[in-house]
Amino acid sequence: MLDSIFGANPDIRRAQSRCARALFGVGVSANVATILAALAGIASGIAFARGDTTFAIAALALSAAFDALDGTIARECAQPSAVGGVLDLSADRVVEACVIVGIAWRDPALYFAALVLVATWYVNITIFLAVGAALEGPSKKLIEYPPGILERTEAIIFFIVLGVVEATPILRAIGPLLCYAMAALEIVTGAQRFLFGLRKLRPE
Repeated sequence: MLDSIFGANPDIRRAQSRCARALFGVGVSANVATILAALAGIASGIAFARGDTTFAIAALALSAAFDALDGTIARECAQPSAVGGVLDLSADRVVEACVIVGIAWRDPALYFAALVLVATWYVNITIFLAVGAALEGPSKKLIEYPPGILERTEAIIFFIVLGVVEATPILRAIGPLLCYAMAALEIVTGAQRFLFGLRKLRPE
């Protein structure tokens, strides 16, 4: 939802374009930006697991920044490619897996709730890929998908909030509740995309 709102803001788009062109000007291609996003995300997961929450959040923010710019670099400075799209989708999943494992690593009480959340991600990404592949429309992105309650920005915010909660002993008990709430929103988002696919694919 927030990705769509930010993407519709011309000031944010201009700032994103300037940053993308500046990175491209110093030799950072779209695929390099994607790889840097993945490496920063992996570092974030490791830092969460080690209990270094401040560094973990900073690394996650850096990962999100590169992830927000790789597509812009491809579209405005080079040429979008299927390889880049595959790399981007794969890198996002690697980051999400590393970060949730890193956050849960130090708190066994979070294990089951985190597992439930990951299960909803599994179903959601399956719907996302299946609907996108079935539609097969021409697009600047590898796979187009409709806006939903949860997009990339919401996931980053969730990780930051959960990481802070887990690092604060007095708040740690609500960590599982946050995971269950996020899982519920993932289910709603998956249902939105599934119904979107059914509407688009239904014969007229």
